[in-house]
Amino acid sequence: MTIRIEAYDRLPDAARAIREQVFIRERDWRPEFDEWDAASAHLLAFDSVDSPDRPGPSAQSASPIQSGQPDQPGRCIIARLAVLPEAQGRHIGSRLLADAERRIAQAGGTMAAVHSENDHYKFYEQCGYRLTDEVYEGGRRGWLIKDLILGSEN
Repeated sequence: MTIRIEAYDRLPDAARAIREQVFIRERDWRPEFDEWDAASAHLLAFDSVDSPDRPGPSAQSASPIQSGQPDQPGRCIIARLAVLPEAQGRHIGSRLLADAERRIAQAGGTMAAVHSENDHYKFYEQCGYRLTDEVYEGGRRGWLIKDLILGSEN
């Protein structure tokens, strides 16, 4: 299976549709289309099974965002990673996450951070993230981090 990842400087309609399906319809979250989308890079994965010009059921989006926290200048947030249900289990999410990490490291970031629900902690831990003490709602949500090294396979 060949995965091609494309970066965009604005939120593509396809990525918006994926987030609407995964977060709003399936998880019943409030719509989170905001200023982060305007200030972020957006990644979209294309699977060789699908048309080479448009994402199909294997598409995801992620937004690497530079943190504004002065005490953590190299910390970047990978936010709103969404995988359509029919694409889960095909390792596309981990490939997209690794690509976001590589881009962050190339831009000078030294740490990737994700905010996740606890049912996804295992996925991030398998990708090298560790849960911080920043947990909320009785551990139901929390921040996970990963140190990045430019030129290494994170």
